[in-house]
Amino acid sequence: MQIKNEKDFLAGLMFMGFGLAAVIIATLNYQMGSAVRMGPAYFPVMLGGLLAILGFVVFLRGFFSKLPPETMKANMSFGILDFVLAVVVFGALGYGSKVLFKNGDYGMLAASVLLAVLSFLYRPNSKPLILIVASGVVFAYLLKPLGLVLATMLLVFVAALGGHEYKFKEVAIVAVALAIFSVVVFVYGLTLPFQIWPASFY
Repeated sequence: MQIKNEKDFLAGLMFMGFGLAAVIIATLNYQMGSAVRMGPAYFPVMLGGLLAILGFVVFLRGFFSKLPPETMKANMSFGILDFVLAVVVFGALGYGSKVLFKNGDYGMLAASVLLAVLSFLYRPNSKPLILIVASGVVFAYLLKPLGLVLATMLLVFVAALGGHEYKFKEVAIVAVALAIFSVVVFVYGLTLPFQIWPASFY
């Protein structure tokens, strides 16, 4: 089969990679629970599974797309070897951290920082992608100490730095709205055990 749309092909691979990674990491490290009584692995497994399915659909569309050829050429700021290197670094540091410290989080955080620095130094065009991924890492590691509201707002502010324009007022409105939405849906709606504010506030 011939790849007709490079953008969909590569985006599908990326979505599947992130989705499956979330499923594997969550199932190996946390309890799943059930839809009635969700464990810490339930949410990332469901979201990761949906992301992987979406990625597979986008991946397949890369072979059957009928868009004009000039709109389907991918303009990547990094190559396949860079992606492989990132996977190896995450895997090695994550596993090493789990063996040494009984916790893979330190390795994942170190890998994120290392790859972000390398990207800024050697792949400057990848700044938007790195900042968007970094915003997710910031949220994941600051959710517990800062609480859902502040971690969500930081996620929005860091991700917005990767855009072409950065208007503080607009970003602040989105951050506040998303924080309120997250609390209403996840804490009060789904009754997930997220801490809303830092522990020092209580």
